[in-house]
Amino acid sequence: MEKSSHKKMHSAVPTIVVLGAGINGAALARQFVLNNAHVILADTRDIAGGTTAWSTRLIHGGLRYLEYGEFDLVRESLAERNRLVKIAGHLVKPLRFAIPLRQRRGGMLAAAARILGWESMAKRLASTLGRGSWAVGIGLTLYDIFSRDPGWPAHAMHRSRSSGMPRVDEKRFPWIATYFDAQCIYPERLAVELLVDAEKNASQRDQIFQLVTHHEWDIDADGDLTFTRKRAQYLKEHAVVDSFTVRPDAIVNATGAWVDQTLSGLRSVIRPVDRRSDTSHQLVRGTKGSHIILEDACLRDSLGEDGVYAEAPDGRPIFILPFAGQQVLVGTTDIPIQGDPGLARTDQSEVNYLMKAVRGIMPQCQLTEDSIVQHYCGVRPLPGPRVSDHSGGTPGSVTRRHLLLRHEDAVIPTWSIVGGKLTTCRSLAEESVKKIFAELEVPVVDTARQRVLPGCLEERDREVCLRQTRELTTKAGVPEASIDSVVQWTVGLFGARAPVVFETMRQCPQATELPPLIGDSGLPTAAAVFVIEKEWAVSLGDLIERRLMVIFAPRLSLATLQDLTDVLVAMGHLQRSDRESAISAEITHLQEYYGKEIVSR
Repeated sequence: MEKSSHKKMHSAVPTIVVLGAGINGAALARQFVLNNAHVILADTRDIAGGTTAWSTRLIHGGLRYLEYGEFDLVRESLAERNRLVKIAGHLVKPLRFAIPLRQRRGGMLAAAARILGWESMAKRLASTLGRGSWAVGIGLTLYDIFSRDPGWPAHAMHRSRSSGMPRVDEKRFPWIATYFDAQCIYPERLAVELLVDAEKNASQRDQIFQLVTHHEWDIDADGDLTFTRKRAQYLKEHAVVDSFTVRPDAIVNATGAWVDQTLSGLRSVIRPVDRRSDTSHQLVRGTKGSHIILEDACLRDSLGEDGVYAEAPDGRPIFILPFAGQQVLVGTTDIPIQGDPGLARTDQSEVNYLMKAVRGIMPQCQLTEDSIVQHYCGVRPLPGPRVSDHSGGTPGSVTRRHLLLRHEDAVIPTWSIVGGKLTTCRSLAEESVKKIFAELEVPVVDTARQRVLPGCLEERDREVCLRQTRELTTKAGVPEASIDSVVQWTVGLFGARAPVVFETMRQCPQATELPPLIGDSGLPTAAAVFVIEKEWAVSLGDLIERRLMVIFAPRLSLATLQDLTDVLVAMGHLQRSDRESAISAEITHLQEYYGKEIVSR
């Protein structure tokens, strides 16, 4: 894409640049494409390489938002929860939650104080009395009403010793309230599928859709944006620097926790509102959220198939969730943080905080540090005081509502997305495109509210998909003993697109000499080829952390990393001479960011 070929177009077919390929950027890109715009989506990292991958992986209405009087946000979130379960059912699945309760009374005064904005008083009342079943019951009744979908079961109250309940400390928690929300174990995959759908539609309509990950960008005073591929640390003389330039009709800054840093890079076309560096003038006020992943048979058995939504000793909400395989995900912390969000790390105090909370809820499980298989940490891009009118209180009291901010003095019409949550990515995109197109005087033609994602697999079609995938798996040379697990894994990750995974490898001449399975992982090589060919994966980290999701495999071996680099070499994304350096860099990254140990044998 050359600069000369991208002069400013007529507003009837606008060219939109979206900066940031997280869940919100992906949803925005798709929504713009569905409304006939040309779209360039760019990120300095990979798809979902930031906040999206650091979330608690829930699609929920936000039960605790009721305590802050954010009823409209709860309604919106519940509507989007219901919708995502339908349009992305292979990735977003209903999950029953259990709320352990210490008493009948309590929580009423704390809830009233929060609604009135008296956060400090609410915190004192909550820590003293806790939430009682009466207060929780009122909140869950509102939750049921706001859901407006009879397909979702209503909440219920139980004795904690009742059959089918998670095993919590019965003496401390004599009652349990249950309700339903949803879980998206792999939101990274949800972001990818939004972009697969965008690309599919753009090609059908002869529109431009270009995704440029691992790129830096620079903008001149005229509004020309130049994108340049970042050079991997381990690449030397083999690195190829490619770049292109475009002049867009509009720019949307959807870089999440990096919103303020991105705006600093756009200063040639946006005059800063305030040149002071103090945090009161930032759009985003980040908080650090850490999670731990545990592997413990007692804990997993005590949890069953439910999630637990409880309180940590300081009154903060905490989730204990069934996770990939037989693991358990526990999160999260909420600690104010400044500086580069990419430098955030889980620290020992956070691990201790989460472990203490779990031990207090399920003391029968003798959890130790050895139960922790890995952790992860990220920064929530919460609205700062400048845009939220919130200068005090706890981080938990800051709204999770998304905001679309217009930079009025920009040479190129420019907006920033501030805040938001995983659940409302689609409604954020719909609302934002409507407002942006109104200013550009471009009509909105598609809200895409019911449009299913490419991998969405209806239950009635599941058997057919499994049978087709099994046939192709056999033809791909997968050993008989591995076929069942390979088929289940492939359909679980790619949904209705699973058969295409094996068709893609069969039609790829570069892949003919590759083995059918990756290392000792038991996973098909075809999946790695597929995500490189069809899902923009270009690096070892892309494959491990955000496409194949082996980052969460209890046992990730060196042999698996070696075979994945061989696939990258075969597909032309890595020089063989850089193979060992790439593996070494990824091992260091996994240890530093996830506490993930690689098994050598």
